[in-house]
Amino acid sequence: MKNKKTLITVRTTFLPKYITLLTLIFLVSYNSYAIDYIKFEREFSGKGSTQGSFGKNIHLTFNNGIYVSDTENRLIQKLSPTGEFLYQIPTNPESRDNILKKPGHLTVDGFGNVYVTDITAHHIAETAEPRIYIFAPCIHKFNSSGKLLDTYFVDPVDEQPGVVLPAKVIIDENGKTAFGIQPTGHDRSLRVAINTQNQLFVLDAKRGRIHKFDADGSKLKSFGRYGAGDGEFDMDAADIAIDPRGNVFVADTGNHRIVKFDTNGNFVTVFGTKGRDNGEFVKPNSLIILPTGEILVKDSSKFRRKVGGLPEVIALSPTLTQLGDSTPRQIELADTISNATRPQYGPFAQNDIAHGDTASFNRRLRLLEEAEYRRYYDDYDTDGENDEELADELKRADIRLTMFHNVISRIQKFDNNGRYIDRIIYETDQLSEEKHDLTFLDIDPSGYLYLRDTSDFTITQYSVTGFTVKPSHMNGFYSTRVINFRNNYLEDYEDIDISIDVDDKLNQLELKNLFGWTYSLSEKWHLTFLDELTYGEQDERYVTPAKIEDSFDFETQALENAFAANLKYITDPNPYKYKEFNLSVGRIDGTSDLTQDALFQELNRQQRIDSGDANSTVVEVNWDVWSRTNLWFRYADLNPAETSRNFIRRFYDVSGDLYEVFGSRNKARQFLGEFTIKF
Repeated sequence: MKNKKTLITVRTTFLPKYITLLTLIFLVSYNSYAIDYIKFEREFSGKGSTQGSFGKNIHLTFNNGIYVSDTENRLIQKLSPTGEFLYQIPTNPESRDNILKKPGHLTVDGFGNVYVTDITAHHIAETAEPRIYIFAPCIHKFNSSGKLLDTYFVDPVDEQPGVVLPAKVIIDENGKTAFGIQPTGHDRSLRVAINTQNQLFVLDAKRGRIHKFDADGSKLKSFGRYGAGDGEFDMDAADIAIDPRGNVFVADTGNHRIVKFDTNGNFVTVFGTKGRDNGEFVKPNSLIILPTGEILVKDSSKFRRKVGGLPEVIALSPTLTQLGDSTPRQIELADTISNATRPQYGPFAQNDIAHGDTASFNRRLRLLEEAEYRRYYDDYDTDGENDEELADELKRADIRLTMFHNVISRIQKFDNNGRYIDRIIYETDQLSEEKHDLTFLDIDPSGYLYLRDTSDFTITQYSVTGFTVKPSHMNGFYSTRVINFRNNYLEDYEDIDISIDVDDKLNQLELKNLFGWTYSLSEKWHLTFLDELTYGEQDERYVTPAKIEDSFDFETQALENAFAANLKYITDPNPYKYKEFNLSVGRIDGTSDLTQDALFQELNRQQRIDSGDANSTVVEVNWDVWSRTNLWFRYADLNPAETSRNFIRRFYDVSGDLYEVFGSRNKARQFLGEFTIKF
């Protein structure tokens, strides 16, 4: 089977000396938050109906193996801890004796008995000729051999209706005509959990109740109610779990919290609130109790890393600039190359650093949160075929304009009293055709994470591990560009002959390599490195037959490397209270050489030699002090400050003797600050 690993985050072991500050800040902050990552172990299962394969809708539970209920195929399978098929209930799902209709959530007790939620038609006692059945949610109990032991109901099913109710004509198991009543909510889903005394707890979220059954199937009590107060939960509560002491925990999805009851149904506490920070939830949907009593909570929050632009750190002059007096054509061509090849955004944009582009400085990567992404897919209604087509088209356009796009999910760990401990994070690559649709499935009591591919239904098992560094987990991109202009100017001046007065051949070449490397250190920490290496050259052969001694040969080469690093920390990921902190460092180093020689040395040995260099550093901080208050400042050590290079020019006369040296050394230090409050 294919090895479908999710991409998880890593950190580098080498950084240039001038970004050491970024590393120190990260290490201090990283050590203050405990984070676990995941490691690929194995892949199993797939699309099918039996022998370790499943349909679309499945549920997992764990007890000396993996139990899987399969709604579409109407069966329960048991797999080994490593995913090998062991047996199934029933042996023949196609048999008319298969009692399972829509098996859903399940659990297993200490004796190996399997409890699975379902829907059934129950014969109302003492009704005959015709018999009356009522459809209701239920829990079937099977022993380890697949024998049905009991069926539990959370609704009263043996009471004859006291009023006239609509009913459908059905054929019962004996082939006789009967009536079937389908009350509202007869097909609602239930969730089940078992304690160490083999007592069954059933979460009936749509009715706002939890039902407790004894080991012999007798109903002991019901507790809980709909609401948002103490001992209450919403109708979309998604999961229930029991700790070793018998305490009952409910994932109160709609209220973004966890509700805790004792084993007798008495309210104990709640923990969590809506948000994306540690100890906060966005629709918690899965609960796992570890043998130690610690609680794992998976919520629906997704932290998206979407980079379409680059950190705006450096804004310096382009490589191909005028190193000396040039002809108008040379200037125009140099500008043409610069405009065509240098990006209009990012760390190498040609912004006015002296005055600052406020809009550009304040435009950060807000796309990592839902605001932009969900506008395309998450909240988009795709009921119809045309809607799906449009959604796919939007997604294709979005991916096309994105360098990379990863989604980080998290599972938080709490102690038994609801105090946050640490978290597990994992990342999926949304640009990968194979890996983009990996979705959370479950976690077993040993801490193994299970993700499922929604395309081919394979299940991938991961162990939880510490921080690891693997090249395969890194995100990056590489771009190279070549541009070449060749121009030949033949000119005949305003005279009476038709001979060529000027033959000017001009060639310009620019080679650009852009390398970007990024990874998410966690949901909140995001590190980006960019390096742009540019080589440019210009050759000109200027011949004037009318005055041959004025002909010349012009050559220049320029090499420039620009580096940028950006460390982003999301101080508050709530989209309505969003705050982030950015620390960016940029560095540019460049060199240029220019020579201009008389073309015919026997007539004229005039010469000019230019050599230039540049090295500049920029440090930028962009900090949302509060959600509507931003502090930005930039320190720039620009060398040179006004030109592309500091240079030395040497001029030689017609005899080849040095007669003039001109040097330019200029640099500047700049500090720019801005404080913005939004009302």
